[in-house]
Amino acid sequence: MIQFLRRHLRTLIWFAVGLVCALLLATGFSFTRLTATATRPKHQGSSHTYTSHHDLTGRVIASADTKVPKVILISLDGATPRLINQYFADGVLSKNQGLGLLQSKGAFAQQNITITPSLTAAAHIAIGTGSTAANNDINSNSFHLVASPFNQNISGFAAPIGGYEFDIHGPSESVNPTAQPLWLALRENGKKVVAATFPGADGADITVPGLTNNPIVQPASKRTVDYTIPYGTFGGVGAQGFSLTAADFAPAPETILDQFKEAGKVSYSPILETNKSFDKFTVGAVNYDIQVAALDTTDEKQVNYDTLVFFDATQGIQPGSFSLPSTGPAYVRVNDQKSSPFYLEGSSNKAGTAFYATTVAPDLSTVRFIRYSANYIPRNRAVLADVDDINNNVGFWGIEPDFRITERLSPGLGNFSDSELEAVYQDQLQTFVDYQARVGLRAINKNPHADLVLLYIEQPDGAEHQFFITDPRQATDFSNPNSIGEGQDKEKIARYQSYVQAAYQASDRAVQKIIDAVGTDRRGNFFYFIDGTLSNSFRR
Repeated sequence: MIQFLRRHLRTLIWFAVGLVCALLLATGFSFTRLTATATRPKHQGSSHTYTSHHDLTGRVIASADTKVPKVILISLDGATPRLINQYFADGVLSKNQGLGLLQSKGAFAQQNITITPSLTAAAHIAIGTGSTAANNDINSNSFHLVASPFNQNISGFAAPIGGYEFDIHGPSESVNPTAQPLWLALRENGKKVVAATFPGADGADITVPGLTNNPIVQPASKRTVDYTIPYGTFGGVGAQGFSLTAADFAPAPETILDQFKEAGKVSYSPILETNKSFDKFTVGAVNYDIQVAALDTTDEKQVNYDTLVFFDATQGIQPGSFSLPSTGPAYVRVNDQKSSPFYLEGSSNKAGTAFYATTVAPDLSTVRFIRYSANYIPRNRAVLADVDDINNNVGFWGIEPDFRITERLSPGLGNFSDSELEAVYQDQLQTFVDYQARVGLRAINKNPHADLVLLYIEQPDGAEHQFFITDPRQATDFSNPNSIGEGQDKEKIARYQSYVQAAYQASDRAVQKIIDAVGTDRRGNFFYFIDGTLSNSFRR
């Protein structure tokens, strides 16, 4: 490690400052040294050359010629040491993989001081710059810029890092920003940096909200690294629930039957299709008219519709095969309790959505399903090639957990049960963490010689916001003021606790996937920051 620092001291100055700040941000820190603990890489399509040998425990480790980044930093949003340690003790998390592997093999500081405020945008910009909000000018997830009209705010994730100039001529880029991201110093010294959805590294030109003829107050060049993937954004169409009955279906026309036959799909009951348009919307300058077909795939000698097929009326049932980001129709089997992604063909922003069926009666007397919101990766000009690399190799931006569904803020959800909506949230959680992990793996795969890789995982923060109940003053039904204290729903609290556990487990699996992909040796480091609340690192 000393030799590593001697070779790279000058280029790692800003990184060291960032780590010091992270210690101040954290409420727990773990430093773990691993020499022979990673499993064989399991991910396909890698261009890495892996050779391996076994340690005394029989586990496979990567040998010295493995091409992997020197430093990988992963942020797990909102996790806490107290819960992680509790989950280790209870067996919810394994001590032999992911975070457990790190903690069991190393030392960790149990008490540190977080920044104020301890919010995602402020915490990550502090990690990225080595300075607190008072210097880096990112003080919240959303705040007001003096140059903006009074009723306009800016996102902390899309605000100028280190401030901007504002005088009688209006706002402009700061000549001497009060803080700078560490990636600027690293790249100035010839180091290669990768950022996958890490706050602040998005390749965007930053302007002041609410102004006409708006000047750029921070150019994309200050927010771009060698491989940059911005965090996804809303595509303009929110989630919606739908409740249908058998009366909403009719025998599918011959053209649709022929298309299913060409696609190799079989139904043991007559294929039915919705007899009217029920979901029309526009995304990326393209109009969509979603239709639903019902299939019986059970071959049980009785009517048992179990699969819904979602397709655009103008596209019909395309047979495939499909190259990402295309998906073709979304086939959703209700018993799988899993959504199916649906790429919005032709959308200028390469957006997508997904469908989840919560209830499908065998005779279609009751059919309930949800179309998730449309989302996409911002097509920022400076990083467009990287964005399309993800679209074409991982897929369009995944559907992140949506509190509007669980809280029935999205339309059409009035007659969905709590259990149905909670199942939807769990589907979104699992699929989105998996998507973010695959984005990180693609970034590493494309840049095996990177000096620094910055990765971000949104969970378990989202689940904790939605399901974390620790106080009798918290209502278990936000619409019922009597659901506090003795009126709390104890069964719901138990379910909610399991959902928070599931978020930690999904995040832990994401960490292990990175470990599996790169192996371990003695040539670099992992640093794990958990939204400024827990830091784990180990020496490879």
